[in-house]
Amino acid sequence: MHLKTVLILLVLALATILALVCVLLTRGRAPSTCQHQPPEQEDTDDGQSLVFADLTPEEMVQVVRYLQGNLGVQLVDASRAKPSDNCIASVDLQVPAKAEVLQFLDGGGARPPREALAVLYFGNQPDPNVTEYVVGPLPTPAYHRDVTVQKYGAKVPYHRRPTVPVEYKQVAVFLKSQVFPTAPSFMHQVMEYDGASLAALTAAPRGFQSGDRITWFALFQNVSGFFVHPVGLEVLVDHSSLDTSRWTVSRVFYNGQYYRDMVQLESAYVQGRISVEKVRKAPRDGDFSSMKPRAPWAAPFPLQYEPQGPRYSIRNNHVLFQAWSFAFGMSVNTGLRLFDIRHKGERVAYEVSVQEALSVYGSNCPGGMSTRYMDGSFGIGRYASPLVRGVDCPYLATYLDVHYLAHSQFSRTTRSALCIFEQNLGSPLRRHYSNLQSLYYGGLVNSALVVRSIATVGNYDYVWDFIFYQNGAMEGKVQATGYASSSFLHGDGLRYGNRVWEHTLGTIHTHSINYKVDLDVGGVKNSLVAHDMAFEMTRAPWSPEQQIERPRLTKKVLDTEDQAAFRLQSKMPRYIYFAANSKNKWGHQRGYRIQITSFAGDHVPEASSMERAISWARYQLAVTRRKEEEPTSTSIYNQNDPWTPTVAFADFIDNETITNEDLVAWITTGFLHIPHSEDIPNTATVGNAVGFLLRPYNYYDLDPSIYSHDGVFFTSEQDFTACEINPIACLPKTASCLPNFPPFTYDGFQNMSSSGLFPGEEKKPEQTQPLLTVGRWEDSAAGNPACQTVGALSSSADMNVKTVLVLLVLALATILALVCVLLTRGRAPSTCQHQPPEQEDTDDGQSLVFADLTPEEMVQVVRYLQGNLGVQLVDASRAKPSDNCIASVDLQVPAKAEVLQFLDGGGARPPREALAVLYFGNQPDPNVTEYVVGPLPTPAYHRDVTVQKYGGKVPYHRRPVTGKEYTDINALIQRELRKAPRFLAVCCESNGTDLAILTTAPRGFKSGDRSTWFVLFHSVAGTGYYLLPVGLEVLVDHADLRVSRWQLRQVFYNGQYFASTQDLEHAFEDNLVEVIRIEKPQAEAVLGSMRLQSPPGAPGPLQYEPQGPRYSVRLNRVTFQGWSIAFGMNPNSGPRLFDIRYRGERIVYELSLQEALALYGSNCPGGMSTRYLDGSFGIGRFAYELVRGLDCPYTATYVDRHYLAESETPKTNQNSLCIFEHDAALPLRRHFSDSYSFYYGGLRKTVLVIRAVSTLINYDYIWDFMFHSSGAMEVRVHATGYISSSFLHGQGTNYGNRVGPHTLGTMHLHHIHYKVDLDVDGQRNSLETQDMKYELVKDPWSAQNTIERPYLHRERLERENEAAFPLNAPLPRYLSFAGPNPNKWEHPRSYRVQITSFAGEHLPTSSPMERSISWGRYQLAVTRRKEEEPTSTSIYNQNDPWTPTVAFADFIDNETITNEDLVAWISVGFLHVPHAEDVPNTVTVGNGVGFFLRPYNYFDKDPSADSPDGVYFSSEQDTGACGTNPLACLPPTATCAPHLPPFRYGGFLNLSMAAPGGL
Repeated sequence: MHLKTVLILLVLALATILALVCVLLTRGRAPSTCQHQPPEQEDTDDGQSLVFADLTPEEMVQVVRYLQGNLGVQLVDASRAKPSDNCIASVDLQVPAKAEVLQFLDGGGARPPREALAVLYFGNQPDPNVTEYVVGPLPTPAYHRDVTVQKYGAKVPYHRRPTVPVEYKQVAVFLKSQVFPTAPSFMHQVMEYDGASLAALTAAPRGFQSGDRITWFALFQNVSGFFVHPVGLEVLVDHSSLDTSRWTVSRVFYNGQYYRDMVQLESAYVQGRISVEKVRKAPRDGDFSSMKPRAPWAAPFPLQYEPQGPRYSIRNNHVLFQAWSFAFGMSVNTGLRLFDIRHKGERVAYEVSVQEALSVYGSNCPGGMSTRYMDGSFGIGRYASPLVRGVDCPYLATYLDVHYLAHSQFSRTTRSALCIFEQNLGSPLRRHYSNLQSLYYGGLVNSALVVRSIATVGNYDYVWDFIFYQNGAMEGKVQATGYASSSFLHGDGLRYGNRVWEHTLGTIHTHSINYKVDLDVGGVKNSLVAHDMAFEMTRAPWSPEQQIERPRLTKKVLDTEDQAAFRLQSKMPRYIYFAANSKNKWGHQRGYRIQITSFAGDHVPEASSMERAISWARYQLAVTRRKEEEPTSTSIYNQNDPWTPTVAFADFIDNETITNEDLVAWITTGFLHIPHSEDIPNTATVGNAVGFLLRPYNYYDLDPSIYSHDGVFFTSEQDFTACEINPIACLPKTASCLPNFPPFTYDGFQNMSSSGLFPGEEKKPEQTQPLLTVGRWEDSAAGNPACQTVGALSSSADMNVKTVLVLLVLALATILALVCVLLTRGRAPSTCQHQPPEQEDTDDGQSLVFADLTPEEMVQVVRYLQGNLGVQLVDASRAKPSDNCIASVDLQVPAKAEVLQFLDGGGARPPREALAVLYFGNQPDPNVTEYVVGPLPTPAYHRDVTVQKYGGKVPYHRRPVTGKEYTDINALIQRELRKAPRFLAVCCESNGTDLAILTTAPRGFKSGDRSTWFVLFHSVAGTGYYLLPVGLEVLVDHADLRVSRWQLRQVFYNGQYFASTQDLEHAFEDNLVEVIRIEKPQAEAVLGSMRLQSPPGAPGPLQYEPQGPRYSVRLNRVTFQGWSIAFGMNPNSGPRLFDIRYRGERIVYELSLQEALALYGSNCPGGMSTRYLDGSFGIGRFAYELVRGLDCPYTATYVDRHYLAESETPKTNQNSLCIFEHDAALPLRRHFSDSYSFYYGGLRKTVLVIRAVSTLINYDYIWDFMFHSSGAMEVRVHATGYISSSFLHGQGTNYGNRVGPHTLGTMHLHHIHYKVDLDVDGQRNSLETQDMKYELVKDPWSAQNTIERPYLHRERLERENEAAFPLNAPLPRYLSFAGPNPNKWEHPRSYRVQITSFAGEHLPTSSPMERSISWGRYQLAVTRRKEEEPTSTSIYNQNDPWTPTVAFADFIDNETITNEDLVAWISVGFLHVPHAEDVPNTVTVGNGVGFFLRPYNYFDKDPSADSPDGVYFSSEQDTGACGTNPLACLPPTATCAPHLPPFRYGGFLNLSMAAPGGL
């Protein structure tokens, strides 16, 4: 070979190498894995929290050994003990006395000795009893002391002991070996009993009097979810004797009949004297009760990930999260408990703990009617079930094990029994968008820390949450899922529940949950204070001949325990708080408020012989002095002897003083559950969440969340797409990383034995195969034989050629290696690839019948009107009151009958029409006229519908005020302010031009008035001026159509009234005015600034969709997992939805917002005059652009909205509506089974959200419409933004709280009204109510005894008057729209309305303006639907409430509502007493109200059973295998980089700042 040839080849090889290297260097880099950063907050606890730590397994072992060696009696392992043995029942932490702990934590004292509390059953003694010992010090015990008498006043009688698993097993042996064999024919032929085919469920308590231990056991088919498979047989076992051979059967029940024993039952059966109901044998998986998914796994649900890792830290039992710190633990009996809860370093609560969970059942079967479960006796903590990653908690949560010793001498570990995670709640904690005075946006996403456990106590699974918010609020919440308990359906069974399967009665029952909340607010010594509202009638100071009703703040210190004990269903003060001895900066007692959410059923009548055992449930709130001898509200011994309770909470309340004492709040919350077909296979958590909030109330000087690192603030003058200005803009860079999902593991079935009553043989779950580690591709060619270096060349060539050839070979080998690297290089996961949703939209454009007008259609309407009305029309943006103009153009929704004929009957599409509102000021009789214009897109006709709609022309003075009118008013005020220059210079350091004004409304005292108070504030660019009143207010009369005749009628300053600004100036010069000098605020330190107070930190959790959205949006229609919804936006009333269908069936024809009322109290004229009806201003019109990543999740779908109002040109609010699927980080339903079989079934709760946010001057309302996979809808509104304020003077604090140097946060109420046109199984519906009552009956099996049992009270409401429920009156707990047809189980197919509200009082009906807001009288009113009653109010009511254009009260005229097309009108709201933490903004936490629409026997079973997201696995399966468990697929399928588009925001484009009232 020639040397030249070889050299050429060598050069080509080197060029190839260079090219390959370039490819490798420039090849697109896959996103990197998210890197975990340590939390910024350092844990300085130094082990102090260990004083509250649960016992370790080693400590438990030492306690057991000590007791075995030091008590002098033989102790049998409790797992094998007979009733006549001695055994250790449980060992748990003995929490030290509070005084000792505080001396250690705060006073530098010694660490309290670590001790255990051991509960022992002494059955092998002359006087059998239960004894409690304190054993210590740990870890090496050296002493024990009997504390039983000290705690309970006497030894605990042995019959009170909780029933341990071994006793249930002994009962099972007794029944199987001695009882069932006495009825062989019946058991074989009717029960098909084979020795293992029945399961049993215990009732409790056990008898009728102290000493009884007689228990009903209800029999079920032994299948998965056996709780809903009753067979009709129940057995009453007397197991009171300590000798199990002396146990007997006292009664037997079968299908409505009672028998002395099984022998008598057998005899009756053989002789044909019993009515046999043969129950079809269910397959092993339970068939209808199975939790197995009915649909194959599809695209994964949305997930949350932490771009830079968790922002919380856990050290031992101590958690740090932002400003929060607390210690956590798990009581074996009562469950989750927290201690030493601090915010910003200050202790807020010493202890917050679950106390008890009570269920009281009703039935016509003995087991059901006997049941009052007190779950603490069974062990809420002991039965904390292993949590399933990805369903029970987020996949990336932190999971912690819990150790306990109960019913055995060995400690046990529940793997992953606790989870801790930060959750992005998908909405703002606070926000405000400003286009008044200056253009800016500020906000903070609501990201909270959650601590969770889930206790599976028999059939029910309770989800226990403690939630910590960035504003210093804490929430305790419980949600119920799992299986409903049931009875065999016979006789009058439907009096006690609903039929949910062929022979299954879902029995009515109550859930009551009790918490202990030991608040230490600003120290140990606290008082209890109640704030509420009342209306007072007063003369208007500026017009004494007129009267005004204004809300006033009522205040009361509750001095004694009796005053602080609020009965369960009684009215409670809306603001009740623990007050400290210290005050905040503004002179208010520092406090923490208690706010309770509950749907509790009725408490057991106090006449009941067992009521004292559960007397804590008498009260929704009871506050007592804290005592070491009153550590818990109940006792584990109360379950089996409620007739002589070991602890009776009622005794805690003995009228002691509670002023300036260490106090405890005992909170009871709960709900009534009437099981229905949608509880099959098991109960969903939707609508079953109850709990309480602890909220700072003047505890701080301003909202502490202003110091959050997550805050966002930018102005129109800044580059808000720049990272250094707006942290959200950084997310595409900082958060586009690969979430690190560890392989799925589950140890929940390890080392378990069955705890059922009829466990059969002990089963040990098969060990799962070791999980395969997911391999990682290596960026190396090592080990690839194709990439090995070629062997040496022959040495026969000469040296030069040989050298070149060697180089050539090396070059070729390098090329080969580089090619191998390129071919085998690890392909890191790429950006998430979006897949189209599985559900196909078959709407075919039908939903366009409800679609908002397009800009093009609006233009055509304007052109048509300009050319066809025969009058000159001035552009409304320039029009004077004396001009004619087009005020607005919106969709005219066609008549329902026409629409339904088109949608359902194959009729023609209704003509598309617009509704145009015109102001005719240039006419002899000025008026407002409404025209329907059509057909669109090319109008050819118009018709005046004003008289048809309102009964006459609308008087001109009722028209809403336009932006141009406000501009002219501002000019007048500015002219008048120039007449008081010296006064303004001294009082406000102003010449008037830098002052902002805020309108009030309504405008006068009688029809025809148009006189408005305007409140003046300091205006500082980039901040909310609403908190900066200067004390000056002016009354402007702008009724005349000629602007030149408008006048300033009155001036108010600091409690004084003047005829004009000139009079004010003269009085000032004469030293007759008390001037409060207010310096002009500076932007850097202004009160209410939303500017960031802390630098940005690591981003919080974000949500992403691994395979893209699972919903689709086409035109104005959304489809999602069986749902389809048409959406729109009315410029006045806001969001509206139409034709809401689930699984193809229409549920709701229209769901729309109607009105938002804010009614204020103050001692300033502007505040006391204000009753804002926001629809008049434009709820939909002022729904501005949403900020991606804060107002809605970053990856949500954003939709533009168009409107035409006060202009001839349509305007677009870009991205003003968002749609997204939200991960609720919670199971929709779940059950963990360790009875009879070992399995887990669950479904992650995700929800489709449609959201808009309206900024109405100072307030921002977040409007949410949510759709659950269980067929339920949820509507919710949250309020945030700025409070409106008054100047603080005189007795101002009678109307609110001081929140700044001269700022009074004025009390007010928010009332929101909705229209819900339900069409349940068709248009013809009726209104049915179901509620509970107690009945006292003689016990069917023991006639000398009586029993109080709940029963179901059903009623059909026949007329509108019956269906109008006053605002704060009790509402039937179950109220539903029933269709004409039954479901499979013969119940009317229905949808239930469930309301959550904290509404204030309604304006007295004696008020002359009350009729204009008479919808606010009712929390719910149901009327016949009429086309002539389309809305509950009118935009014209604001400016003439004295002669309302629409008065909702007239809708209720006692018409029949049976089998009619009905509408539900729903009012929700809350009383707002502003406090220091409302500065700068009101937070959404605790300010969310709304309602659910829940299927109630509408389906034959829960439709979410067919969700593709279901998860099920058993102990016999490999839970780490994708084919078995879809969660195991998540690491490979969800490890992709979320696609986060660049941040954009157009909310400041093309804006004029002349919006209502801000000039």
